Amino acid sequence: MIFFLAPLGLAALLIAPLIYLIHLLRGSRRRIVVPAVFLWANLPRASGGRTQRRRPPITLLLLLQLLAAVLGALALARLASPSDPPRHVALVLDASASMQATDVSPSRFEAARGRGLDRLAGLRTTDRVSLIRAGTTASLLGSGTPESVRSALAGAQVGNGTAAIGDALALASAQITATPDRRGQIVVLTDAAWPTPPPAGGLLAAPVEVVAVGGGSDNQAITSLIVRMDPSGRSQTAFVELENAADHAVRIPVRLSGDGAPLDERQVDLTPRSRTRIVIPLPIEVAKVRVELLGHDALALDDVAEALSAGGPPRDIVLAGRQSADLRRALEAMPFAHVHLAGGATDTPAADLTVLEGVLPAQLPAGPLLLVDPPSSSGRLLGVGLGSGARVQSSHPLLQGLDLTALQAETPSVGGVPGWAKVVLGTTQGPLIMEGRLEGHPVVALTFDPTLSGLGKTLAFPLLVSNASTFLLGQAEAPVANNNNNNNNKSSVEPFDHAESDIAPRPLPTFEPTASSSTSSTSSLSAGWLDRWPWLVGGVLLVLGLEWVVFTRRG
Repeated sequence: MIFFLAPLGLAALLIAPLIYLIHLLRGSRRRIVVPAVFLWANLPRASGGRTQRRRPPITLLLLLQLLAAVLGALALARLASPSDPPRHVALVLDASASMQATDVSPSRFEAARGRGLDRLAGLRTTDRVSLIRAGTTASLLGSGTPESVRSALAGAQVGNGTAAIGDALALASAQITATPDRRGQIVVLTDAAWPTPPPAGGLLAAPVEVVAVGGGSDNQAITSLIVRMDPSGRSQTAFVELENAADHAVRIPVRLSGDGAPLDERQVDLTPRSRTRIVIPLPIEVAKVRVELLGHDALALDDVAEALSAGGPPRDIVLAGRQSADLRRALEAMPFAHVHLAGGATDTPAADLTVLEGVLPAQLPAGPLLLVDPPSSSGRLLGVGLGSGARVQSSHPLLQGLDLTALQAETPSVGGVPGWAKVVLGTTQGPLIMEGRLEGHPVVALTFDPTLSGLGKTLAFPLLVSNASTFLLGQAEAPVANNNNNNNNKSSVEPFDHAESDIAPRPLPTFEPTASSSTSSTSSLSAGWLDRWPWLVGGVLLVLGLEWVVFTRRG
């Protein structure tokens, strides 16, 4: 389709008939060389009737002049044709744990990165790109020209958790909304192995294209590792849950080590897409247990899990504050615990673990801290909402083996999440169990009073205290490996949820842009024009040059 942006310029087409009229009136004369003209001087003029004017011959000179006139008129009218407007492409890069699968070489994440670089190479310098990383949270890595975003894409890192695809789509939509003069598009680079499907609609400002990478399901995982002390206190038992996410049966070797020494190795048969549990007895002196899958599957990230046990050398635990009988019994029930009662919370002796009940002194004791019903008036517990933390992290070591129904009936004493903590278990009223690092100390906070609801007299309370104590002692031994308050990655030795270990792609939802986004895209498209007048002016100059050459040769 052809359009004129300045249609009044077409009036210049009247120059073409004017040129023809000049040729008609003046004729087309040719120069002829003769010896002399005096012989013609006295010839009588022929008298006749009305002189009949002949049409000028169609010569190359006339055609060139007419062509120059037409091209000039089209240039003045600004001849234009529709063209693609500048684009705004939002690249959403899936950085979930399943993207580390190696069913495509070298990995799904690298394959997705390559697809993204190909998209950047196909864009113009006038286009805009927003790069969004979909880890456990969505983050904007870069925005600008395709070349400026290329380095951000090359430096993007894969994560060890799930992908917040819904949040990433919302962030991409917001970026595109900020540039209404551009045609928007959202491109999701993913393996589509989402434990929970992303939203199928929502307020999206542009159409969504899903570019899938990978697609296999050959993966086996350790989805649970729990170590429990036998009631006799003379031995321990490791409960290991294994999952086969593949569509075929497998036999995988499993190795269990205690404190770095091999303790057990066996072959385990798993049917297609199934889970099984194995029970392995442990010596009482073992303090750290490690389980490994020795097979070769697509995702090595979930082939190793570690857990601290209640065994090993005795630990000194100091209880300060209210020192309720229920909490004291729960601490003394742990075989490895030597419980000491402190006279006051401000002057506690050095210990492997300090338990503060109902108090939170200005000067914190050294080492890891277990806070039970801490005072809500403390500035260290001020926060807002539940933040980005999950309401229930069912696979967290603090909740292993617990009846969550009994815990969720508790009433939290604080209503918000402080910046140093993340929620392990929470209700709409506030967090119940939090963990993090406070002023350099590994901390677990139970923000409720177990004596009010009677939880302290149930079997769940000693198990919760044991989980918290074991977790904190492990944090003290490896403070960097297991603490990550930004919640972007999980520890490489923490068991995976079975939904995360299922790396098979899920059905893709239908992403439809809103009506307003469709209208915006249409208006942006109609506003894109490619002006042809510079080419027409060049054509005029070329034709005039040819006309001059023809005229000078003709004489």
